[in-house]
Order: sequence, then C-alpha cells, then structure tokens
Amino acid sequence: MRYAHCWLGVQTQYHTLSGKEQESYNAAKLRALMADWGYLEAFTVNGDKHGADLLFYRAEDGNIMKVQLKGRPTLNKAYVGKDIYIAFQHKSTGKWYVYDHDSVLASTLDLGHLVGTKSWDVKGSWSWPTIPAWLDHLLSDWHVPVLQETASLMSEIEAYRWGDLTQSWEMT
Repeated sequence: MRYAHCWLGVQTQYHTLSGKEQESYNAAKLRALMADWGYLEAFTVNGDKHGADLLFYRAEDGNIMKVQLKGRPTLNKAYVGKDIYIAFQHKSTGKWYVYDHDSVLASTLDLGHLVGTKSWDVKGSWSWPTIPAWLDHLLSDWHVPVLQETASLMSEIEAYRWGDLTQSWEMT
C-alpha cells in the first residue's frame, strides 16, 4: 500500500495507531461527516461514564445528538433510555452508520436475537465483528451517506496527494 507524503508529514497509517489514537482518528472522520449534515458543532465528552463520547449540535433546528463511537455495531443495556446514538464505520465497506441505540435494540429483540445468550443476559452487551444479514437490514436506514460534493473533493485531494491531478486548484 502506498502512503502519501507532503509538508505535513507521512499519511496516517491507521493500523499502526494505538487504541486511543484510533478513537481520535475515527472521531475526526465522524465530525467531518456530520458537518455535511448540518452538525457543525461537535464536543468531546471527556468523562463518558453515561455513554456519550461526542455531542453533535445542529443550529438549524437545535437538535443535539449524544453519540457513542464504536469500532463495530454494539448494543448495551447501559445505554438504554439515555437517548444514545451509536456510530461506527463498517470495516469492509467504509460506510458510516449512526443509529438510535434503543430503536435498533428494540428491533433486534423483536426478531428474537440476544435474549438467552450469556453475553446479553449476564454481561448486558453484544457486538458483532461482522454484520449478519438481519442486522445489515436493520442498519440500512441508519447509513450516513457521504455527500457527492464531499466525495468529489476527497477524490481530488487523493489525486493531488498522489500527483495524479493535472489541474491545479487552490483554496480561497
């Protein structure tokens, strides 16, 4: 795999980051994505003992989202009734999901999943390293698409990083 170099240094190699660094990296990526959807203010919760890692605010309607950042889809009894959203990036597809924890939990339980497992009944938590088809279906409504404008800009930036951009552009 090629890694870009520029005056800022070497491109970040995600797999070499520590767990805390990966969380910071993912939070930065999520902040950028949420900005595309009007959540221009994001605040880090340093003592997230009540479930939220990040708070997102949208001035347009005053909506505030409490978000727990995860590496994969997760359901946890500790989040029930706290108006928590779970955010994760699908490792295979790169797609981001931000889902209402209690809504997805209710649908999961309605389908007969989790109950009767030691992980859920005793530990109160469940997560999936790979997403089963039934959960993929539930999460489909919670996918947060990258806007075309952002995708186009990211393609230009990637081309520029690799020296493949024939036109020059500058930010004003």
